[in-house]
Amino acid sequence: MDDEQHRDEFVGEQTSPLIYWVHYVLMPMGQVPRELPWHEDCMRDAAGGETPTRERSDVAGVRNCCWYHGGDWHAVIRTAVRLIAQAKATGVEHNYQLCREVHDAARADGMGGWPLQALTSLVKNPILIREEADSRFVIDGGQHRIRAMRDAGVTEILIGKPSWR
Repeated sequence: MDDEQHRDEFVGEQTSPLIYWVHYVLMPMGQVPRELPWHEDCMRDAAGGETPTRERSDVAGVRNCCWYHGGDWHAVIRTAVRLIAQAKATGVEHNYQLCREVHDAARADGMGGWPLQALTSLVKNPILIREEADSRFVIDGGQHRIRAMRDAGVTEILIGKPSWR
């Protein structure tokens, strides 16, 4: 099966073409730029760094406001790092193949529902943060996920660094 056939098999917030080669790294939350407020209620006060008051569940940082605030990003990030390392250890480099390997391994481990969707979003549509010439970081994709992770108290986020070969 070719890569074009794999492209539509993953569910997530994919809005642009899948990047063929991605180097995934953990970035300390303290280095992540602040999100810009926008139309979602849970994002409106993001620039000030305040967390809106919402009904909380038993999982720290989980709220009812949106999909992004609906689960345990700590566990998803740990699982993603582990499964990406396993896939890369087998020699997988092409991001379509890596997405497939990580997705299949997560399902084999019994992951489903929100955690699987969140993990797939991190691998297939990675959070992109670039460094500008003046050493300032800029968010190029993933503001809402970053905000949800910040609200959940995540200390390191998984980002993707595109590699155009």
